[in-house]
Amino acid sequence: MVAIPERGDLRKQPLPRLLIDLYRARFDGSLTLRRERAEKRFLFQQGVPIFAESNLASETLGVQLLDAGRITRGEHTRVCRHVESKQCREGAALLELGLIEPKALFIALKEQVRQRLFDCFAWTRGEFQVEPTAAPPETAQPFRVDIYPLIQEAIEIHWGPERILEDLAPHMETCVVRSRRLSRVQDRLLWDDSVQAFIDALDGTRTLWRALQSARTPRALAAAWLLDATRALDYPRDQAVVDRDAETEIEIEVRRSGRAHAPVAAQPTASSERLRGEDAVLVAEIREKFARLGSLDLYQLLGLESNASGEAIRRAYLSAAKRYHPDTLARADVDPEARRQAGKVFASIGKAHAVLSNPRRRREYDVNMASDESDLDAERLAAAETNFRKAEILMRTGNFKGALEYLRPAVELWPEEPAYQAALGWALFKKLPSQPDEARTHLERAHALDTQDPQIALRLGSVLKALGESEAAAPLLERARRLDPNART
Repeated sequence: MVAIPERGDLRKQPLPRLLIDLYRARFDGSLTLRRERAEKRFLFQQGVPIFAESNLASETLGVQLLDAGRITRGEHTRVCRHVESKQCREGAALLELGLIEPKALFIALKEQVRQRLFDCFAWTRGEFQVEPTAAPPETAQPFRVDIYPLIQEAIEIHWGPERILEDLAPHMETCVVRSRRLSRVQDRLLWDDSVQAFIDALDGTRTLWRALQSARTPRALAAAWLLDATRALDYPRDQAVVDRDAETEIEIEVRRSGRAHAPVAAQPTASSERLRGEDAVLVAEIREKFARLGSLDLYQLLGLESNASGEAIRRAYLSAAKRYHPDTLARADVDPEARRQAGKVFASIGKAHAVLSNPRRRREYDVNMASDESDLDAERLAAAETNFRKAEILMRTGNFKGALEYLRPAVELWPEEPAYQAALGWALFKKLPSQPDEARTHLERAHALDTQDPQIALRLGSVLKALGESEAAAPLLERARRLDPNART
């Protein structure tokens, strides 16, 4: 029997584990997720989400179809007016206006359920409430979503490798084998070569840590997490591990007539002696770096000067990340404590890159770090950032008009910040009535300040397309897809 609490904190009960518990319990009823002003309610039938409601204006069916290019902004305005005058749902309005076929509407509504739930995986905080019922309302349509691939894809997108590895940490040094559930789960996975390589590695001769070295893509790491969470993996702790991948000494226990003989150690070669010497250097480096984490700034973490170029930051990050990556440690004779410390160093290096590779975040960091900056500039930036953060919250709830009250002052205080210009442009475009011409001005300014931001390119391309300038929009939309295939406005 699966015990599911009536309510709880998503930081203590992560959403993917909650969804798996609901599925295992074949739950009928509703799950409500809340974060700040955002609230979403999902109806479940036999543990599967079949219907979703959201109070976010940005998640309406009309906006979904508009963002997907299925309807134009003018058609979206017609739908909004029809809904208001007829007091009907958007789906009915779309059908009555002849803007969508019934089959296409069914597919869109099913995607809406999936997307509304999918986006909640990015929430790092929030609360949930579970309300069992005998059956969903008769008005609920069966837009069934397969929960396993949804969880795998959402973890692949919204969770980083560090979070996945941290979640799997309790089993890292334990032998891992396939359970009887594996065949039922693996057929529903999203697949790539690394997923197959990870499953092939589950032959009973490796620890989970070693098996994970085959999971070289985010999709495969997400698959490993899902297989663990669904109990498709077993960890028989009393089973001896013969690690075929280890390059250090190998102990072979020989049993004859029920008597255990002393382990026979493999003789080290000149090559293995050399590798152990390199490993000792790596371990010393890890410990030294770990001890200094609290005193190193982000540039020092990457071994850079504060005036380093964007390309220099990228190269330094790739070099440092490779040095402390789990693949490197897997090939080395590194003890568990050094692996733990290396994980902290690896996460810190990732944070340094995330800040320094983003022009806005780097500029903010530099202002806070530089002792020769004037207090006026620091206060100006702090005020602008405070306004921007408030506007972000309003935009997430679909209140674009309200966000303008904070975005205009943010841009006035710090017009050189591309994120502020882009947010102001997008709010002007999304609010009703829309102001696409003014939106274009701010988005073009943002793009000129940062040509490498995929979200800015995507937003500017969307506005140009709405203005009928498809030829100008096409290269921007293509650029956004190249920079980040998962970029969203």
